[in-house]
Amino acid sequence: MSYQQYPPPQGRPYAGPAPKVPDRRPRDPVAVAIGNLSLLGLGYFLIRRVFLGIVGLIGTTILVLLLCSERKSGYELGLAGWALLQALHGWWLAKRHPYRSTSVPKRVVAAVVTLVVIAGVAFERYDVRRIDKEAIAARQAGNCAGVRAAEAKYNLGHRLGDAPRSGRVKTDVSACDRIDEAAEKIRKARPVADTAGLQAGFARLSAVLVAPDQVPTVRTVLDEFIHGLPLKDSCRTLVIIDWLRTRKPAGNILDDAKQLVPKLEPNALLACGDTQAAKASWPQARATYVRLINSYPKAKQAVRARAGVQKADQAILQAKIKAELDRVRELVTSGDYCASPAKFSLAPRLRSGVNRAVFGGTDTYTEKLPSQWKGTTADNSALVICSSEETQGSAVRTCPYTAIIGSSGTHYVTFHKIAVPVKVYELRTGRLLKKTTIQISGSVCPSTISYTTYNGVGAPDPDESVKETAATIQAAYRPLVVRP
Repeated sequence: MSYQQYPPPQGRPYAGPAPKVPDRRPRDPVAVAIGNLSLLGLGYFLIRRVFLGIVGLIGTTILVLLLCSERKSGYELGLAGWALLQALHGWWLAKRHPYRSTSVPKRVVAAVVTLVVIAGVAFERYDVRRIDKEAIAARQAGNCAGVRAAEAKYNLGHRLGDAPRSGRVKTDVSACDRIDEAAEKIRKARPVADTAGLQAGFARLSAVLVAPDQVPTVRTVLDEFIHGLPLKDSCRTLVIIDWLRTRKPAGNILDDAKQLVPKLEPNALLACGDTQAAKASWPQARATYVRLINSYPKAKQAVRARAGVQKADQAILQAKIKAELDRVRELVTSGDYCASPAKFSLAPRLRSGVNRAVFGGTDTYTEKLPSQWKGTTADNSALVICSSEETQGSAVRTCPYTAIIGSSGTHYVTFHKIAVPVKVYELRTGRLLKKTTIQISGSVCPSTISYTTYNGVGAPDPDESVKETAATIQAAYRPLVVRP
C-alpha cells in the first residue's frame, strides 16, 4: 500500500492545540507541610495553591470562632487535626509533583511563621494558666472582687490560646454574682431582723454551696453576717437568734451560724428585758427576764434578770392596783358600781367593828350617818353599799284623825317603816355580801297631819311613813357597817 503526500494547504498553516507546558517549578514537601502546620494555609500559598490556602484559612477561622464561643476542648482537638490534615495534604501535593527540590529559604519562612504561631499560642496558654491561678487563689481567699479582676484580664488572645481554661473562671464569676445577691439580701434583712429576707439569702447561699469549691466565698458572706451581730437593738437580735435556733440544718457551713445562739443570747435577753423595762413594758420585760433565767440559770446575767423580775412584778402589781382603783372610783362616782361591781385588791379587809363604806344610790338618809362609817375615797373603804328607791315597809301603828274644818268623820292613817333596798359589796373582792331591805323606824301618829281637799272634800292618805331620826337611821344601817 502506498500513500501520497499532499502538499500543505495554502495560506496560514494549522498548528492544532498548544501543547501543555510542564510546570517545572521546584516543590519542597517539608516546607509545605511545615507551612500548613501554621493553620494559615501558608504551605498552599508557597506552592501557589491559592484556593486551597483560602479554604484552609476559612476552615481555621470557623474552628477558631467555634472555639471562642463554645470554649470546648473538642474544638482545640479539631484545630490540631485540621493543622495535621493540611500538613499531610500539603506534603502529598508536593511529593506527587515530578519536580521536587529542597528550598532552604521556604523552609525557613514556613518554620518561622509556624513557630511564631505556636509560640504565640504557647505564651497565651501559659498566661491563661497564670490568670486562672490568680482566680483560683482569689476564690480560695473568698475574694469575689479578685475573681472578677482576674476574669477581666482575659482577651481574645487568651481565648485563642486556651479557650476552655479561660472560660472556667466564668463559673466562679457566676457563683460570685449569686453570692453577692444573697449577701445583699442578708445585709438588708439583718438590721431590721427580717427573718424572711435572711431565710431567702441563706437559701441562695446553700444553692451555691452545691459546688464545694465555693465554700471560701460563701464563708466570707457568713463571716460578715456573724460579725454584724449583735445589733444595737437587742430585741431585734433576739428575733435573729430565735430564727437561727429554729432554722432547719442544711448540712453545710451555714449551719455554723447556729453556734452564735449560746454566745449572744444571754446578753441579748438581758439587754432586751432592760429596754422593755425602760419603756414600762413590764409584762414583756418580765417574760424576757424569766426566759433568761430558765435558759441560762447559771449565767451571770441571770442574777440581774432575777432582780429585773422582782422589779417587773412590783411594777405590774402597781399598774394593776392603779387600774383597779381607777375603775372602782369611776364606777362609784358614776353610780354604776352595783351594775358592774369591781374589786380593789388593796382595799381594807373586813374586820370586827366598824367597816368604812362608800355609799351610793338614791336615798339621802346616809347623810345622817356618822362620818367614821364613811370612806372618804374608794381606796380606804372596805364596803360599797348601794341603795335603791325607798318604799313603805311594815306597818307600825294606825291612828284616827278627825278633820278640824270641813268634812266630818274619822279617818284612819297607818304609819309604816321606811323600807330601803340595799346591796352590800366587799370592795377588796367585788363580791356581793348581802342583798336585803333595811327598815327605818321613827315617830308615828303626830297630833296633826296635813292633806289637800277640793271644795272641802278630801281625806288624808291612809298610809304614811314614819318620821325618821338620825338615831333610827343609824340603827337601820348599823348591821351593814358594824360587824360583830
